[in-house]
Amino acid sequence: MAQKECSMAKESGQPLVDKLREALMKYWMMAHTCSPQFVMGRSVTCTASGALCLLSAATLAEAMVRFYVMRGSFEFCKGDSDYKWSINLVLLTQAVAVGMGTIAPAMRWFLAINFRCPTRGRKKGCDSNYKLEEYWIKALVEMKECPLSYIPIHHPQCRRILHDAKIKLLNLCIGIQAGIVFMSKVIRFISVYFMGTILLCYDHGRDWLMKFTPNNSIRNDSGPESPPNYKQDLSRFVLHLEGEDALVDLMMKENRDATDYWWRKAKKRQPKHLMELLELSRPSEGFKGLTEFDSFKVPPLDTEEAPNCWSLSLVTLTSIAFAVPNIDGYSVKHLITGVNEGLVYVRSIEHMHGKLVNNGKAADIVWLSVELYHRWLNVDLRKLSLQGKSTKEILEVLSDSAKNIFMEFKKNNANLCLMDSPSKWPIKVLAANSMYRISQSLLLDYKDKNYETSERLFEAIRVMVSDILAACLTNLQCFISIKCSTSAIEEREESVRHAAHVMGKTEKVLKLLHQKSLPGLTPDQMAVMDEWRSLYKLNSSLCDTPHSELSSPTPREVYLIID
Repeated sequence: MAQKECSMAKESGQPLVDKLREALMKYWMMAHTCSPQFVMGRSVTCTASGALCLLSAATLAEAMVRFYVMRGSFEFCKGDSDYKWSINLVLLTQAVAVGMGTIAPAMRWFLAINFRCPTRGRKKGCDSNYKLEEYWIKALVEMKECPLSYIPIHHPQCRRILHDAKIKLLNLCIGIQAGIVFMSKVIRFISVYFMGTILLCYDHGRDWLMKFTPNNSIRNDSGPESPPNYKQDLSRFVLHLEGEDALVDLMMKENRDATDYWWRKAKKRQPKHLMELLELSRPSEGFKGLTEFDSFKVPPLDTEEAPNCWSLSLVTLTSIAFAVPNIDGYSVKHLITGVNEGLVYVRSIEHMHGKLVNNGKAADIVWLSVELYHRWLNVDLRKLSLQGKSTKEILEVLSDSAKNIFMEFKKNNANLCLMDSPSKWPIKVLAANSMYRISQSLLLDYKDKNYETSERLFEAIRVMVSDILAACLTNLQCFISIKCSTSAIEEREESVRHAAHVMGKTEKVLKLLHQKSLPGLTPDQMAVMDEWRSLYKLNSSLCDTPHSELSSPTPREVYLIID
């Protein structure tokens, strides 16, 4: 239902960020209300266990008070213990253990009571349903009705006796279960009755204090950039058990603003350097950097070519930019910071499909070496940039180093790894192949695009990096949707929270990319870098084809020539 409504929202012309936020609120409501911890926490047995834990702790506290304060008033406190001085240590240890073990059950008990008593002490808030819900005994009833097919006894009389015994045993279990649930509901009713009175007194005291609080002292932390409060009806997305119909509206109100809270918290940490880098992208030209950084004219080093990877291409281009001479440190640092901010989301998008795992590992290892030690595999990039070489010579050094690494491994392991799919090549080989192809592509365009000057080459690399980042981050919308709906039920709550955090941090990125024209690719194709490159190659070949070859007679005529 949520997916259907989100699809309808796409056609309504509503802003992208607003649509995503509304979708996140729906997914969060479902994820939170069906979380196993929340379901168990609001169950009647959990409430009863919390009350019993509190009762046990109170009993121990009362015994300690009698032991230390009123030592001479009771018979059991008189005389010497065989444990001598260690009795105090034993009592203290037990008290600490009980206290620590009571904290979590007591908190769950208080939250459940507060949840069950929204009207604070009124009769309606203390009503309790003593009906036995079906889910408490459903498994036992199903076992009761199942035949004894797993017992290898064929005599009818024996099978009937066993079947009758099974029914009686399960009836006893059903009765015990029903008794436990009934007693738990009684304990919950007593807890709600007494705590409702206390909470009602607290509410009256708070209201009395609010009357004497000046209006100008109330702070408004939302600020001018607070998101609008969406008052959409989310009650149909609240997943609840039988007998919890009265809690639907309360659960909806309690958790409506959770995504807004994470959105505001994440919005304070926008990736500024990434935004500045994305401003250089060229969507009107189809993100041309996707083909410029790796030319189709560069021959492969092996019979098969390794697939391109978003993250590996980014870190390889940034490595080359680091080696470009005569570039001020601020520009290099700004580029590295922007790429570092973007790689967080690029990795998430790549992990979304689970493909090209080795390429992603190669990118992580190369980037760690570049960022911390300014090295690309065995090449010192900082030393290379200070040797006084031209940009062409630096590109040739990087290309030759990568080619030597590739050929050396190919020579030593000709019958092993390179016989597999290129995506399964070792990490070092994938990194070398990427460096070789990108360096060779820049050398092919060296004269045509005036890469002789360091500033020209560095700026061209920045634009290519921006195009690659922008094209990859167009998948953020799909990533947020998948993150909300495909995780396991135990992880779904955390997954939706992470999606809301990502959306808050990348809100400006989403707005920026949504305003730019995108190619006609399906969502699955947009997540693959080579699909973008194939589309650009196809469009280029169509543009280069003469008009006479594209046109055909109307109607078409087919001739069969028989010799």
